[in-house]
Amino acid sequence: MPTIQVKDLNFFYTDSGAPSSAVYRTFIIIHGHTFHSGAFQRLLPLAAAQSLRVICVNRREYPGTTSFTTEELRVFAEGSEKERALLIEQQGIDLGLFVDAVIQKCALPKEGEITLAAWSLGNAFLISILASVNLLPTESKERLQAYVKTAILWDPPSHTLGIKSPPGSYVPLWDEALAPEARGPAFGVWAASYWKHGDIFSRNFDQLEHRIPDLSKKPSTDNMTHEELLSLTDFVPGGKCETILCEPEFANVLMNQTQKALFDPEVRKTWSRAEFWNMYSDSNPWNVVYASWILEEMVKAAKTVQPLLKFKVNEGANHFLMWDEPEKALHALQDCS
Repeated sequence: MPTIQVKDLNFFYTDSGAPSSAVYRTFIIIHGHTFHSGAFQRLLPLAAAQSLRVICVNRREYPGTTSFTTEELRVFAEGSEKERALLIEQQGIDLGLFVDAVIQKCALPKEGEITLAAWSLGNAFLISILASVNLLPTESKERLQAYVKTAILWDPPSHTLGIKSPPGSYVPLWDEALAPEARGPAFGVWAASYWKHGDIFSRNFDQLEHRIPDLSKKPSTDNMTHEELLSLTDFVPGGKCETILCEPEFANVLMNQTQKALFDPEVRKTWSRAEFWNMYSDSNPWNVVYASWILEEMVKAAKTVQPLLKFKVNEGANHFLMWDEPEKALHALQDCS
C-alpha cells in the first residue's frame, strides 16, 4: 500500500499514476464519512486518457493511515471548543503537509497544476487546509501556492461547514428510532439515494425532501457488489471521530474555519492564484443543497468585486456521482479547474 510519512504520521493514498503526457493536471481528493478513498476507485482507470492524475488520500482513522491517539479521540468526544478548534486546525496542517509531500514524491508537474477536492464530510478537512495554510512551514506554503490552482468543495453537507440545521430536518445518524448500530448503514443508504426535491432555486426549505427518496432510482449502494462495498467503506471511525463533527458541539468550530478559509483577507491573499468552487448535485440529500444556499448568501454578503466562491450544479446526479457516472464526475471536476 502506498503511504507518505508526514512527521510521525503515515497517510495511505491511491494513485492513478502519471499519464503519458509530460504536463497534466492532478486531482487530490479527500473522502467523506464512512466511504473512504476506495469510493473513487472508478475514477482512476479513466484518468490517464484525459491527461489527468487522480490521488485519493485516506484520512486519519481510516485503513492504512495513522489512527488518532487516545487524547485526540478524547478531544473529539468531550474536548473544549478551543481544544477542538486546535485539533481540526492540526488536521488541516497535516493534510497540507501531505499535499506538499505528494508534490515532491510523485514529481507532479507545476505547469499542470493541482486541484484539491473534498467530498462530503471531507470538506471540513479541505476547509481546514485552506484556513491553516499560513501555519505551514514557508517552503511548504510556497509550494502549495505555486501548484494549487483550484479548491473544490464537492457536495459539502451543511453540518461540515458549521451551518446549523433548520427545525424538523432529518439525518439517519441521529434517528433515535433506530438502534445505534443501525444508524451507520441507514445513513449510507440515505446518502446514496437519489432525492427528488421541489424547486431548489426557491431557497424555500419546505421544498427539500428529507425522508422519502426517489424510488424510481436505486441507491448507488445497490450498484455495488458486496466485495466493492467492503473495498470502499469502514464503519468504525463514524462513532469515534466522524459523526461528532456534524453535531452541534462542533458547529462553531467548523463555521469559524469556514469563515476564515473563504473570507479572511490574509488567507485569501495566500491563495490568490487559486479559485474556490462549490460543486454539488441536485439529487443530493437535503443538507447538501441547503449548504449551497447558505454559501451563496455568505458570498453575496461579502460584497467583493469578484465572487470568492463559484458554483456548479450537476443536474440529475446524486451524492455518488463518482460511482454511478465516473466519466461525468471527472468532466465536472475539470469544468471547475
